[in-house]
Amino acid sequence: MKRANSRTRLLVSTLATVLLSAALTTPQAFADEQAPVTSRRVAEPVHMSEGEYRKLKAAGTLDASDWTVAAEPSAQGKPLTEAQANAELARAATAGAAAPEYGDTSKVPLQERSGELTAAAAAAAPPTSWGDTPPQDAETCLGRNEANQAGGLTFNRWVWCHRMRIGLNYYEVDEDGRELEGTNSLVAEVAAVGSGTERGIRTYLRVEEGSVSYDGWDPLDRWFTAPDLHMYVLSDCAQGYDYCQGTGSGVEHTWERWDHLGAWLHWDIYSHEEASTAADKVLYHDWFFRYGGGDEDEYPGPEGRTPYWQIRCDSANYFERFGREYPRACVNYNVVPHLTYRISDTRVEDVARHIRFAQNEPTRTYPVEFTEVKDIPGKYTGVRDGRGLTRTPHEGPVDKANEDVKDRACQRKPPYEGDWGLPPYDTGTHQCDEYPFSITNEGASHPEWAFSVRAVPSAQNGSAGGLLNWYLFSDRILYDRDPFWVEILD
Repeated sequence: MKRANSRTRLLVSTLATVLLSAALTTPQAFADEQAPVTSRRVAEPVHMSEGEYRKLKAAGTLDASDWTVAAEPSAQGKPLTEAQANAELARAATAGAAAPEYGDTSKVPLQERSGELTAAAAAAAPPTSWGDTPPQDAETCLGRNEANQAGGLTFNRWVWCHRMRIGLNYYEVDEDGRELEGTNSLVAEVAAVGSGTERGIRTYLRVEEGSVSYDGWDPLDRWFTAPDLHMYVLSDCAQGYDYCQGTGSGVEHTWERWDHLGAWLHWDIYSHEEASTAADKVLYHDWFFRYGGGDEDEYPGPEGRTPYWQIRCDSANYFERFGREYPRACVNYNVVPHLTYRISDTRVEDVARHIRFAQNEPTRTYPVEFTEVKDIPGKYTGVRDGRGLTRTPHEGPVDKANEDVKDRACQRKPPYEGDWGLPPYDTGTHQCDEYPFSITNEGASHPEWAFSVRAVPSAQNGSAGGLLNWYLFSDRILYDRDPFWVEILD
């Protein structure tokens, strides 16, 4: 049977003492009383995804052991290396999901004749300032079911969101061990918004109104103890202050107040450019929310942390669009970057078909290779599989080398003479399209990867190129070190 909470026991004890005093008339009765049992109380930070919490509650099987205990923050250290950052993302628990809109070029408006981006496409430009509330994309993101799952949802590289449960297990500890008195938890709607002009992100948190749950408490303590306990929260960076830092202080309320607050809170995290020796001053950071009980006299306990989420910060000076430069940035890194073309998008239909064929049937593509197997990279599978494409400067040495090899295959020049090369096509209406793209290191001149060429309508080739440029800009794809993949949908 569950032991009563100390407040409950105190009330019962007081009533019992009054009744005993009235019933007993000899002093010896009081001498026979046992010494009071000493005990202490502790609060243990816990968390789980809102999706998992809903499932357990619906099944009626929610137990204290189902919560993940939020360990105290580890000692701050150096930023993650690129290899470490990518290794962490390989774990399913941290990878998260990407919204259907992510990298979808079919939503990007182009000028009908030139294939150039229209002014409306500027909506995909990186954020240049932050507000007290997150942008509408964050609200849209939080409305998706994927936001309830572990790892959260990346709407685009500038906006990430998650709906999770954070809480505190309250224990009473005595010589017989510890016993759970109850668990308080709430739904934290959180978002991280990057910047295209600063090496920082703004983190947001809002408690869903009416989401506070008081699980496992005795009826009396559920109403008279649990709502009056406290919890505080703030965001922070896992690496040392030499590399990144969080700003702002913690916000503390009673659980009853949290349940009706309904307002957005925010904190900023900044990356220190001078700490990087890498190209483009790249640094990878982990960030998280710190939280715990504020009741040192009631339920003291350790500070907890949520799972880590990753950002990548850089000072690349080659991003410019719509008459503005974007020399510094931080983006959300918990996603597999990918560009999406749709066959149903008539502006790029034949290009999309070509890429799909090259990815799925490489040995049947032109040019005919002298080897039995053609291996063409870049297909999006939802994971970082080591087969991504990496960007190289336009009209740089690699781009020019790719174009030269591609032109030889398209024009049946050595080593692709005769039937080895692409069959003749109408150069007045069509152009020779290549995949992987010429502005990638994995293009036609790569010594190991194979490539494909096909004749496509000139207008479609121009549109696909314009949308590729939009993607590289909007997803902040860096030169050489930032792999991305290509997805073809119907």
